[in-house]
Amino acid sequence: MADYLQFADPFWENPPSDTAPKNAFQHWDNIAMAPISSMPMGTAELSIVGQGTIAVNSKTTDGIEFCVSTGTSYPKLILKLTQHSATFYKKEDAAKETLLEGTDLRPESSRFIPSTSPKDGTVYWLSIDRSNWVLRYGKYYTSKWLTLVEVKLDDKKGEWLEQLTTVKVDDSKKPTRVMGVRVDPNIKISRLPVTLDLPPIVVSNEAVTLRRLDFLAETSWVNLPNACQNLYHNISGEKISLDAEPEFQQLAEAIHKSVTTPGLWGHNKLKSKCKNPTNPDPKEFVYKYLRITIGSNKGNSPGIPYVMEVWPPGHKSPIHDHGDACAVIRVLSGTIQCTWYDTLVENVDPIMLGQPVALKKDQITWLGENQYQIHALENKNDETCITLQCYEYPKDNDVHEEKFRFIETSTKAKDRFTPNSDSTFTEFYQLMKDEWHANKSG
Repeated sequence: MADYLQFADPFWENPPSDTAPKNAFQHWDNIAMAPISSMPMGTAELSIVGQGTIAVNSKTTDGIEFCVSTGTSYPKLILKLTQHSATFYKKEDAAKETLLEGTDLRPESSRFIPSTSPKDGTVYWLSIDRSNWVLRYGKYYTSKWLTLVEVKLDDKKGEWLEQLTTVKVDDSKKPTRVMGVRVDPNIKISRLPVTLDLPPIVVSNEAVTLRRLDFLAETSWVNLPNACQNLYHNISGEKISLDAEPEFQQLAEAIHKSVTTPGLWGHNKLKSKCKNPTNPDPKEFVYKYLRITIGSNKGNSPGIPYVMEVWPPGHKSPIHDHGDACAVIRVLSGTIQCTWYDTLVENVDPIMLGQPVALKKDQITWLGENQYQIHALENKNDETCITLQCYEYPKDNDVHEEKFRFIETSTKAKDRFTPNSDSTFTEFYQLMKDEWHANKSG
């Protein structure tokens, strides 16, 4: 089963300050993400001979070249990126260069080097998998889902990969200088190649079977980041439900009636979130949902960590991320469709990853600070869907940016949302109970 960091944005943390860069080459591994450091373009060693993932964050609009060699000798693996191509070569000596035929795996609106760089740069990565004789190139998160070009070699044609030790990355961007010091793209090396992605569906250890383990249909909670494990244990119990209180077991029905009936509290609250609350634009109204907060903010999550979200029929979210927080989401009632995307880069249309998944009652999904971060939720059914979203920053996150980034649906611009509350759960529970009893004859 894949390690969760195989779906990773190596450069998720806050950008460097406008001070002189550090001259250190950093590695991240399957245990923890190391801090980012800038480095002058030069050489470094793979942690494991012949395998790993090399990622660079660059603002170039011209080209990038990855070179992985046996020290200063041959053979050399070359990946050349330009505005129009991504090409793999094997360089056997100074004069002989062999093209390695690759397969394009997925569409992408900006496949290679963009003509205009996003202000935060773009992550480009190269994966060397000596165990399976596979080379991969991708952008943004280091994930098999985000592989753009793949080269498959057989054991004879690929055995030379076992000699590769030394990494050099160069881009053709004119060097940026801060306080007179050259600032080059950030580079990171992982000791693991990109292979398989950890599934988004989480189950208990007791629910995992050998067959489903083989198919990678779901994952046990033990494979999740530590923050997700904490959240999973808090919300996976059988009493985490809408009918757990004996004196009012109609909470799900009451919520559905409230958000779908004009004049009731839920429907009025949804209208109040629109620009024109009296007569909301239907195209805007479908993007409104309720956020009912549970507990208080402990300072280790974007806003209050436990949030019950109410999705009336046909309502949905914009494409958004989660401020680099970890999260676990459990469906308490109904069904919600979850669709994942590759990026929220400015001026780049997000591309859907894989196929949407319909999450049903009591199913649990997850996202890490670098995994499944970008998604959109939509209720495509006639029944109101109610989910429990739980958030926690990983311990090594020292940024705590308490905002979610999203694509504004009308302008397609990138914007930010501060997690808020439409009501506390205690207040909401009493409102629904009183409203239900006052209107139960209808």
